[in-house]
Amino acid sequence: MHTLRLAMLSLLLTSLLSACASTRTQWEKPGANSTEAHNTWAGCQYELGLTDKSDNEKQTLLQYCMERDGYRLTY
Repeated sequence: MHTLRLAMLSLLLTSLLSACASTRTQWEKPGANSTEAHNTWAGCQYELGLTDKSDNEKQTLLQYCMERDGYRLTY
């Protein structure tokens, strides 16, 4: 019983530490605020929703769409 409790505690601590270490990615463009970035992203998503591409192709095309408008993905 003590071993199980120790294992669960170790798992919980590992999960918490990995959550704290994760980085947040975001699209950035000089002079653009987060609302503008979100609106551009939503527009790209809308354009891609009209296609019959696979999810992997859509991810690649989303990146091209954002970069076309001057955004870069930052970590």
